[in-house]
Amino acid sequence: MPRLSFFIFCSMFFALSFGVAAMAALVPSIATNFGVSLGSAMKLTWLYMLPYGLVALIWAPLTRVTKVKRLLLFTSFGFFISALCFSLSSTIGYAYLFRFLTGCFACGFVPLALITIGKTIPSHKKGKYIGTFFGVAYVSTFISVFLSGFLNWRVIYLIPSLLSLGVFILVLTHLKDFDFRKPKFKISYLQTFKEKEALRFFLVIMLASFLYHGLQQRLGMYLHQQYSLQQIAISAIFTVSTLSAIIFEFSGGFLSSRLGNIKIAKIGFILMSVFSLALFFIRDYKFIFVGIILWGSGWALTHVGLSAHLTNFPDKILRDASSLNSALRFSFGGLGAFMGGVLVSIANFKVLFIAVALSVFFLGFNLNKIITVKTS
Repeated sequence: MPRLSFFIFCSMFFALSFGVAAMAALVPSIATNFGVSLGSAMKLTWLYMLPYGLVALIWAPLTRVTKVKRLLLFTSFGFFISALCFSLSSTIGYAYLFRFLTGCFACGFVPLALITIGKTIPSHKKGKYIGTFFGVAYVSTFISVFLSGFLNWRVIYLIPSLLSLGVFILVLTHLKDFDFRKPKFKISYLQTFKEKEALRFFLVIMLASFLYHGLQQRLGMYLHQQYSLQQIAISAIFTVSTLSAIIFEFSGGFLSSRLGNIKIAKIGFILMSVFSLALFFIRDYKFIFVGIILWGSGWALTHVGLSAHLTNFPDKILRDASSLNSALRFSFGGLGAFMGGVLVSIANFKVLFIAVALSVFFLGFNLNKIITVKTS
């Protein structure tokens, strides 16, 4: 892959990622702005994630009949329009609609990038490329979460809209015309699931995303209700988490190439479980500033390890696996965000913390048994 093309892929992910994680911190501010409850504003998280997960399934089949460049032009322009309209929404109803549409367009970037990396980069270099690709996204996330403590939420979501317009122009003028077309259109997701290794891998993806977002998307609300923290303090906590994620996303790519993808992901799961369990005991919110480093770095290690593992799948399932990866991550992430709220309403936040801690630890401790390391 030419360096300029890889830079454009990274630029796309930078634009896409700006503001996604900030939503968890901005929920109290958005609720106040529209004059609605915290629960109503929380819908904006899973109304983005669920359509993201469902629509992500179309991109792998489309690469069999259309060049990657054409697909990216469509998604980047659609993201520009929908994100712009979301930032200008006059009512919570319009915000729901345009956030939903933003998820529909945003979901194309990662599958198309993973397919391209998987087909054009040598196996021994894939971990580094994946680490850099997702590391750039975390830099974007860090900036948006940090700025959420100072800027109005509308500005936070106007920025990625404008960035995506710039990406559209870069794709149009400078992206290499990657062509992975086949003689006929084919949807083979069922065939992919017949591969035992792929089935086990996606089981991990589903559970990990469900558990992570079950806690992550409720954390801002917990900090607001439990400690009466204002927007700047909530954003500061999320900023620390994102900063640690940046460090370990970049370094995780190199570590996975040396130590192994599964080992890196396993360490990440265990770090996440330690933080979730610690929330049960923390009484002073200041300790969360330290503990959340484990949460951010753990998720980054897990993310880069599993993503690098995916790009080493056999070519016959790589294309569909890349779309399924995004589809399942966000579908089950959205479901986890919703069910986390259900659990909190039935029990309380402490039960959520314990449930996530034990489940994530079990997943990490048994990761070698669940995922078959051999990929070819």
